[in-house]
Amino acid sequence: MLKYLAPEAVDAYLARCGDRVACVVGFGSNPVATTKSGCPLLWVDTPVLGGDAAYEIWTANKPMSQYQDELMTGAGNEDIFFGRMSFPNNASEDLSEVACRAFSGIFEFFQRSSYSNLIRVWNYFPEINAIKNNVERYHGFSIGRHEAFVRYQKKVEDSPAACALGSHGGSLVIYFLAARAPGLQIENPRQTSAYKYPKQFGPRSPTFSRATLAFNGAAKTLFISGTASILGHDTVHPGSVNMQTRETLANIRAVIDQAGQQGFQFAGFEYGLALKVYVRHAKDAAAILEIIRAEWGALQQLVVLQADICRTDLLVEIEAVCWSSVN
Repeated sequence: MLKYLAPEAVDAYLARCGDRVACVVGFGSNPVATTKSGCPLLWVDTPVLGGDAAYEIWTANKPMSQYQDELMTGAGNEDIFFGRMSFPNNASEDLSEVACRAFSGIFEFFQRSSYSNLIRVWNYFPEINAIKNNVERYHGFSIGRHEAFVRYQKKVEDSPAACALGSHGGSLVIYFLAARAPGLQIENPRQTSAYKYPKQFGPRSPTFSRATLAFNGAAKTLFISGTASILGHDTVHPGSVNMQTRETLANIRAVIDQAGQQGFQFAGFEYGLALKVYVRHAKDAAAILEIIRAEWGALQQLVVLQADICRTDLLVEIEAVCWSSVN
C-alpha cells in the first residue's frame, strides 16, 4: 500500500504500521535522515508544491526484515523487497559509470537473494538536462543503466516501470521494488516503447516499460512509469501546459486500458489511483491540478513536486499506481 503524507501525519501512521513498513522516502528542500520516530528514510531534494515536505510511505501486508550492504539499504519479506541507494554527485565521475554501478549492484543483489524481478524503479539526480562532456546527463544515465542490463543479460522487453527526474541538488537517488514473482510489462499503443526510441533521444534508449502489472491474485497492482505528452516518440503540444496535461492523462488512461486487457480490474480513479505529479515550473501547478480534478475528481492520494523532466520541452510528467477492485 502507498500513502503520501504531510510531515505531521507521518509518525502516527508509521506507529500503526509497525514492522510492515517497507520504504519511506522524503521530498522537500530541507533534507533529513530519519523521521521523528527514528525510521530511516531516503531523501530527494526537490520542492513540494503546497507544503514544506511530503513523505511517500510503502507498507506490506506481511512483516518486513531490514537489510543493508555496501551499496543499499532496504527491507524485504517472503514476497517483495524495497531497496534504497544514494550516490554522491561527484563531478569527476561520469554519470553513466555511476548508473552502471548502481544497477549492477541491484542485479548482483538479485543473484544472491531470492528476489529476481524488478517491478518498479525511481531515479532522481540533479542537472538532468545539463550537458557534460558533450552528453546530456539524462542520456549519460540511460547509457549506464542500459550497460548494466546488457552486462547481466536482462532483456529490455522485460524492463521495469521507471521514471527519472531532475532533483534540485544532492546525490543520485534510486529506490526500487523487486519481487520473487515476475510482473507483466504493459506498453502503450499510443507511444513507441521507450527502449525502441531512435538515436535522436540518446546513444542508448531508456530502459523501462510504460507500466508493470504485478502481484497476481487478489492484490494486482499496476505501476505506471513517469508519463508525459508524447505520441509515438515525439513530444506534442510544446509550450502548452494545459494540452500537455490532457495528453499525459490520455496516455495514462491508455495504459490502464491495456492492463485491463490482461485481466486488471481497475478500482476507479477516486480510491484506486495514486498520482505523483512533477511540474517543471511551479506557476503551472494550479492549472495542472485543475485539469486532473476535472477529469478524475478529488483523488485520495496525490503529491505535486517541482522537478526537471528528461526532455526540456516537457512541462509536466505524471506517474501512477493503480489498484484492482478486488484488493
